[in-house]
Amino acid sequence: MNEFLSVVWSGIFPFYFFFAVIGIIGRIRRRQWTGFDTLLIFVFLLFELLAAFQVLLFYGLLTTSRRYLFIGIPLYLPFAALGFRDFWRFLSHLKFGKTIAGFLAVLFCAAFFYKLYSPIFTEFFHDSMKGMERNLQLAAAEWIRSDWNKLAASQEGPLRVMKCDQYQSGKRPLVETNTEWPRLGYMAGGQNYPGFLRGSDILPDYIVLPVEFFSGNNNGDIPDFIGFDEKIVDGTDSRQYRQVHIDTVDGLTFAVFRNADLQTKD
Repeated sequence: MNEFLSVVWSGIFPFYFFFAVIGIIGRIRRRQWTGFDTLLIFVFLLFELLAAFQVLLFYGLLTTSRRYLFIGIPLYLPFAALGFRDFWRFLSHLKFGKTIAGFLAVLFCAAFFYKLYSPIFTEFFHDSMKGMERNLQLAAAEWIRSDWNKLAASQEGPLRVMKCDQYQSGKRPLVETNTEWPRLGYMAGGQNYPGFLRGSDILPDYIVLPVEFFSGNNNGDIPDFIGFDEKIVDGTDSRQYRQVHIDTVDGLTFAVFRNADLQTKD
């Protein structure tokens, strides 16, 4: 429950909501409140309630995501603007009101940007798991990009399978990771292998796996559960993917497996 309430609170953007409350109170005290104001607040509250509890209604789970709640923020922004104005007018009547207002503005902006960008800085510059996985993806993507450039240029043709409800860029190489490494294919110059291509005749060009997936496998083969382990050549089974690279980055070991159908340049 506490986590759910925390997500809901952050989803209505407390910084703006605080000033919206000030604006609403000021508008009521000045007897300027109208039926349209009531309608606006009612629609905002109704939307936020439905967005917050939609997962509970359909799946029975008390959880939500901030991105569902962000959509309703513009409905209370007019009141937030009034709150900013009323707050400024109040401070302007104090002896050091403008100085205090300037200090608070800087403080609010610093807090806002810290809240917005601190997760990114943590991921990029600190020794976190996400940061280490990012470095792993960069190393794997750099190797794949270099290897792909050594292959026949004719293999960079567009994909033949499209679905209107799925996005794919049409760029090669196709990289399967079987993990939460969404940037790897893009950083390699292509794209991650879309799940809707499974079962089609289009296979990934490369498969990148962490060590726990292939440790103990001394034959350079990908695990059978990945689903791309064999192909038929001249009536006999042959390995579709073989290990072509292995590396360790920040203590994380990964291996790259290449599709046997890729041909090198003459």
